[in-house]
Amino acid sequence: MTDLQEHLVISRPTSEDLTDQYVNELLAMYAAVQETVAGTDNDPLWIIGEHPSAKELCEAAATGSLFVGTVNGELAGALVVDNDQASGYEDVPWQIEAEPNQVAVMHLFAIHPAFRGKGLARPLVEAAASAKREDGFTVLRLDTLLKNLGAQHTYTALGFTNIGNAHLNYGPYTAITGPNFVVFEKAL
Repeated sequence: MTDLQEHLVISRPTSEDLTDQYVNELLAMYAAVQETVAGTDNDPLWIIGEHPSAKELCEAAATGSLFVGTVNGELAGALVVDNDQASGYEDVPWQIEAEPNQVAVMHLFAIHPAFRGKGLARPLVEAAASAKREDGFTVLRLDTLLKNLGAQHTYTALGFTNIGNAHLNYGPYTAITGPNFVVFEKAL
């Protein structure tokens, strides 16, 4: 365990925890990530303020779906794990059978650029997965853009199974024809 991992505190903020300042800090972290990876093979093509947005983060906190990691009080990473399955998930040949209400879906996973490569992704994702298992979910699924090779590598390293390419319809990605995402899953 690294020194940073020892100091990693993972929380599940509630609506009451999300002050305007906290939401702005989260959006600033997502903006820093997007700025750092823009134009690379790790670019999620986020449009800060639209996706992710303050509304999305507040809704995630209200439903217990927002997970945040801090190191010595500094925002290190965040993700949302909810049950929101994009249009097209129903057509994916998933390997793990699960009823729709047993499926947790990971979104908006990010590690602040100052903390990338420090071993914080695994404990953050594992904490969220554990919490969702306790909530009754049996599988954790996610999607990432076809060209987001960095994220694909990370998800495979975190023990997710690459199910293949899929065409999903949501957000700014609906105009893309043909497969536009790679989908992954992991038993909880």
